[in-house]
Amino acid sequence: MKRHLPLLFLLLCATSVQAQRDSTHAQAAFKVVLNFDARRTWVNDASVRFNGIRLGAQRGRDLIAIGFYGLGDPYIQPEVDLGVLGKQEFYTRFSYAALTYERLLIDTKRWQAGIPIAFGLGNYRTSYRDTLSGNEIAYGVNELVPIEATLHADYNVFWFVFVGAGAGYRYVLAADPEATQKLSDFTYYFKVGLRFGEVVKRVRKRLRDEI
Repeated sequence: MKRHLPLLFLLLCATSVQAQRDSTHAQAAFKVVLNFDARRTWVNDASVRFNGIRLGAQRGRDLIAIGFYGLGDPYIQPEVDLGVLGKQEFYTRFSYAALTYERLLIDTKRWQAGIPIAFGLGNYRTSYRDTLSGNEIAYGVNELVPIEATLHADYNVFWFVFVGAGAGYRYVLAADPEATQKLSDFTYYFKVGLRFGEVVKRVRKRLRDEI
Protein backbone atom coordinates (compact mmCIF):
# COMPACT_ATOMS: atom_id res chain seq x y z
CA MET A 1 0.00 0.00 0.00
CA LYS A 2 2.82 2.41 0.88
CA ARG A 3 4.39 1.78 -2.53
CA HIS A 4 1.22 3.06 -4.20
CA LEU A 5 1.01 6.27 -2.13
CA PRO A 6 3.42 8.29 -4.37
CA LEU A 7 1.47 7.17 -7.45
CA LEU A 8 -1.84 8.17 -5.87
CA PHE A 9 -0.34 11.54 -4.86
CA LEU A 10 0.82 12.23 -8.43
CA LEU A 11 -2.57 11.19 -9.79
CA LEU A 12 -4.38 13.59 -7.41
CA CYS A 13 -2.02 16.43 -8.33
CA ALA A 14 -2.61 15.83 -12.04
CA THR A 15 -6.38 15.77 -11.52
CA SER A 16 -6.21 19.01 -9.53
CA VAL A 17 -4.16 20.76 -12.24
CA GLN A 18 -6.56 19.57 -14.95
CA ALA A 19 -9.56 20.77 -12.94
CA GLN A 20 -7.94 24.18 -12.54
CA ARG A 21 -7.32 24.31 -16.28
CA ASP A 22 -10.94 23.36 -17.01
CA SER A 23 -12.16 25.99 -14.54
CA THR A 24 -9.95 28.66 -16.12
CA HIS A 25 -11.17 27.66 -19.56
CA ALA A 26 -14.80 27.87 -18.43
CA GLN A 27 -14.22 31.32 -16.94
CA ALA A 28 -12.54 32.50 -20.13
CA ALA A 29 -15.31 31.05 -22.31
CA PHE A 30 -17.44 34.20 -21.92
CA LYS A 31 -16.28 37.49 -23.41
CA VAL A 32 -18.01 40.71 -22.36
CA VAL A 33 -18.50 43.25 -25.16
CA LEU A 34 -19.62 46.86 -24.85
CA ASN A 35 -20.26 48.97 -27.94
CA PHE A 36 -21.76 52.30 -28.95
CA ASP A 37 -23.80 52.56 -32.15
CA ALA A 38 -24.36 55.51 -34.43
CA ARG A 39 -27.24 54.44 -36.64
CA ARG A 40 -29.12 55.89 -39.57
CA THR A 41 -32.64 54.82 -40.37
CA TRP A 42 -35.73 56.24 -42.02
CA VAL A 43 -38.81 57.81 -40.41
CA ASN A 44 -41.48 59.18 -42.76
CA ASP A 45 -39.06 58.55 -45.68
CA ALA A 46 -36.46 60.84 -44.07
CA SER A 47 -33.04 59.62 -42.90
CA VAL A 48 -32.61 60.22 -39.16
CA ARG A 49 -29.84 59.52 -36.66
CA PHE A 50 -30.10 56.93 -33.89
CA ASN A 51 -27.75 56.52 -30.94
CA GLY A 52 -27.39 53.28 -29.05
CA ILE A 53 -25.42 51.35 -26.46
CA ARG A 54 -25.19 47.57 -26.28
CA LEU A 55 -23.77 45.22 -23.65
CA GLY A 56 -23.32 41.56 -24.51
CA ALA A 57 -21.64 38.27 -23.65
CA GLN A 58 -19.99 36.05 -26.26
CA ARG A 59 -19.33 32.35 -25.91
CA GLY A 60 -17.73 30.65 -28.88
CA ARG A 61 -19.57 31.93 -31.94
CA ASP A 62 -22.77 32.80 -30.06
CA LEU A 63 -23.46 36.25 -28.64
CA ILE A 64 -26.40 37.51 -26.57
CA ALA A 65 -26.76 41.23 -25.84
CA ILE A 66 -29.15 43.87 -24.61
CA GLY A 67 -29.19 47.32 -26.17
CA PHE A 68 -30.87 50.69 -25.73
CA TYR A 69 -31.55 52.92 -28.73
CA GLY A 70 -33.20 56.25 -29.45
CA LEU A 71 -33.32 59.15 -31.86
CA GLY A 72 -30.39 61.48 -31.34
CA ASP A 73 -32.71 64.48 -31.79
CA PRO A 74 -36.47 64.69 -32.33
CA TYR A 75 -37.47 64.37 -35.95
CA ILE A 76 -39.14 67.69 -36.82
CA GLN A 77 -41.58 68.30 -39.65
CA PRO A 78 -42.21 72.03 -40.17
CA GLU A 79 -45.83 71.71 -41.29
CA VAL A 80 -48.11 68.73 -40.74
CA ASP A 81 -51.86 68.90 -41.24
CA LEU A 82 -53.46 67.75 -37.96
CA GLY A 83 -57.05 68.21 -39.05
CA VAL A 84 -58.98 70.52 -36.73
CA LEU A 85 -55.68 71.67 -35.21
CA GLY A 86 -54.53 72.94 -38.58
CA LYS A 87 -50.95 72.80 -39.80
CA GLN A 88 -48.45 72.55 -36.96
CA GLU A 89 -44.74 71.98 -36.42
CA PHE A 90 -44.66 68.24 -35.63
CA TYR A 91 -42.15 66.33 -33.46
CA THR A 92 -41.43 62.60 -33.51
CA ARG A 93 -39.46 60.65 -30.88
CA PHE A 94 -38.70 56.94 -31.05
CA SER A 95 -36.80 54.82 -28.51
CA TYR A 96 -36.63 51.15 -27.57
CA ALA A 97 -34.69 48.42 -25.77
CA ALA A 98 -33.77 45.23 -27.63
CA LEU A 99 -32.59 41.73 -26.83
CA THR A 100 -30.27 40.38 -29.52
CA TYR A 101 -28.99 36.94 -30.45
CA GLU A 102 -26.13 36.76 -32.91
CA ARG A 103 -24.39 33.85 -34.59
CA LEU A 104 -20.90 34.76 -35.76
CA LEU A 105 -20.08 33.53 -39.25
CA ILE A 106 -16.46 34.74 -39.07
CA ASP A 107 -14.45 35.01 -35.85
CA THR A 108 -10.72 35.58 -36.37
CA LYS A 109 -8.06 37.61 -34.59
CA ARG A 110 -8.87 40.70 -36.67
CA TRP A 111 -12.36 40.18 -38.09
CA GLN A 112 -15.82 39.26 -36.90
CA ALA A 113 -18.96 39.01 -39.03
CA GLY A 114 -22.40 37.82 -38.09
CA ILE A 115 -26.16 38.07 -38.39
CA PRO A 116 -27.75 39.61 -35.27
CA ILE A 117 -31.51 39.21 -34.81
CA ALA A 118 -33.11 41.59 -32.30
CA PHE A 119 -36.52 41.77 -30.63
CA GLY A 120 -37.33 45.04 -28.91
CA LEU A 121 -39.90 46.92 -26.89
CA GLY A 122 -40.32 50.68 -27.03
CA ASN A 123 -42.56 53.59 -27.86
CA TYR A 124 -43.20 56.16 -30.55
CA ARG A 125 -44.15 59.62 -29.24
CA THR A 126 -45.45 62.57 -31.22
CA SER A 127 -46.14 66.17 -30.25
CA TYR A 128 -46.68 69.54 -31.88
CA ARG A 129 -45.75 73.16 -31.23
CA ASP A 130 -48.80 75.28 -30.52
CA THR A 131 -48.66 78.37 -32.73
CA LEU A 132 -50.37 80.60 -30.16
CA SER A 133 -48.67 79.69 -26.87
CA GLY A 134 -45.42 78.32 -28.32
CA ASN A 135 -45.66 75.30 -26.00
CA GLU A 136 -44.97 71.73 -27.11
CA ILE A 137 -48.13 69.64 -26.66
CA ALA A 138 -48.27 65.83 -26.60
CA TYR A 139 -50.20 64.39 -29.54
CA GLY A 140 -49.90 60.59 -29.43
CA VAL A 141 -48.04 57.58 -27.97
CA ASN A 142 -47.71 54.11 -29.51
CA GLU A 143 -46.18 51.04 -27.89
CA LEU A 144 -43.92 49.23 -30.34
CA VAL A 145 -42.22 45.87 -30.88
CA PRO A 146 -39.30 46.37 -33.32
CA ILE A 147 -37.89 43.24 -34.98
CA GLU A 148 -34.56 43.73 -36.71
CA ALA A 149 -32.19 41.52 -38.70
CA THR A 150 -28.86 42.83 -40.00
CA LEU A 151 -25.54 41.68 -41.40
CA HIS A 152 -22.45 43.28 -39.87
CA ALA A 153 -18.65 43.12 -39.86
CA ASP A 154 -16.25 44.28 -37.10
CA TYR A 155 -12.53 44.95 -37.30
CA ASN A 156 -10.26 44.80 -34.24
CA VAL A 157 -8.15 47.96 -34.35
CA PHE A 158 -6.42 47.01 -31.09
CA TRP A 159 -6.86 44.02 -28.79
CA PHE A 160 -9.48 45.97 -26.81
CA VAL A 161 -11.08 48.30 -29.41
CA PHE A 162 -13.06 47.46 -32.54
CA VAL A 163 -14.99 49.34 -35.20
CA GLY A 164 -17.79 47.95 -37.32
CA ALA A 165 -20.61 48.55 -39.74
CA GLY A 166 -23.84 46.79 -40.62
CA ALA A 167 -27.07 47.03 -42.56
CA GLY A 168 -30.42 45.30 -42.59
CA TYR A 169 -34.15 45.73 -42.15
CA ARG A 170 -36.33 46.66 -39.18
CA TYR A 171 -40.02 45.77 -39.01
CA VAL A 172 -42.08 47.45 -36.29
CA LEU A 173 -45.22 45.89 -34.83
CA ALA A 174 -47.65 48.55 -33.55
CA ALA A 175 -51.36 48.86 -32.85
CA ASP A 176 -51.42 51.87 -35.17
CA PRO A 177 -50.85 50.74 -38.79
CA GLU A 178 -49.55 54.21 -39.63
CA ALA A 179 -46.75 53.86 -37.04
CA THR A 180 -45.80 50.49 -38.54
CA GLN A 181 -45.64 52.02 -42.00
CA LYS A 182 -43.58 55.01 -40.87
CA LEU A 183 -41.00 53.09 -38.82
CA SER A 184 -40.54 49.85 -40.78
CA ASP A 185 -37.64 50.39 -43.14
CA PHE A 186 -34.02 49.65 -43.97
CA THR A 187 -31.38 50.58 -41.41
CA TYR A 188 -27.60 50.88 -41.40
CA TYR A 189 -25.12 51.69 -38.67
CA PHE A 190 -21.53 52.30 -37.65
CA LYS A 191 -20.18 51.40 -34.24
CA VAL A 192 -17.16 51.65 -31.96
CA GLY A 193 -16.76 48.98 -29.31
CA LEU A 194 -14.71 47.92 -26.31
CA ARG A 195 -13.75 44.33 -25.49
CA PHE A 196 -14.65 45.00 -21.87
CA GLY A 197 -14.14 41.43 -20.69
CA GLU A 198 -10.65 41.30 -22.19
CA VAL A 199 -9.73 44.58 -20.46
CA VAL A 200 -10.92 43.28 -17.07
CA LYS A 201 -9.09 39.97 -17.57
CA ARG A 202 -5.77 41.67 -18.37
CA VAL A 203 -6.09 44.15 -15.48
CA ARG A 204 -6.81 41.32 -13.03
CA LYS A 205 -3.83 39.33 -14.37
CA ARG A 206 -1.52 42.34 -13.96
CA LEU A 207 -2.75 42.91 -10.41
CA ARG A 208 -2.16 39.24 -9.53
CA ASP A 209 1.36 39.41 -11.01
CA GLU A 210 2.20 42.49 -8.93
CA ILE A 211 1.12 40.92 -5.66
